[in-house]
Amino acid sequence: MDNNDNKIIDEAFRLEEDCTYSAKGHFESAKQWRYLYYMLMLFSIITLMLSISNIFVNFSICHIILNITAGLITVIIIFLNPQEKYISHQNSGNHFLSLRNEIRIFREIEISSLELNQKIEKISFLSKKRDELNINSLPISTYGYENAKKQIETDKNTIYEIDKIKGNKNDNK
Repeated sequence: MDNNDNKIIDEAFRLEEDCTYSAKGHFESAKQWRYLYYMLMLFSIITLMLSISNIFVNFSICHIILNITAGLITVIIIFLNPQEKYISHQNSGNHFLSLRNEIRIFREIEISSLELNQKIEKISFLSKKRDELNINSLPISTYGYENAKKQIETDKNTIYEIDKIKGNKNDNK
């Protein structure tokens, strides 16, 4: 293996690591949006039910406050659209994992059978694919990134069973 191959493999590791962080960050952001959606829906349902139950008792200031609260929560749900953001982050995370796997296969299997110019083309293609995913994805929240980073650093020694058997610790970052 020559110096160019080593540089290409190093770049593949960088891309793989970047995809791991991006995927995990998107999954963490998706989790935040899902929880927000559930909380808002729960509060919306509770205030709506209380408001409806107050109609039969009497019309009071409490009834007006409950109606306004239910309306505001509904407006917040419509404006923020947390369910759509959840789905977008979840899909982005899945796309980054898919790309990470594609990079790993290139690095572990395909690279040995390719000529130098084919290796350069492939690593450039994979890099552009990662860049496109970054451009087309929603930004990862700071909280999501910090949680993802903590989880990745905690799980750094986690490896596939086959790699444990073969003694290969390079695969899972």
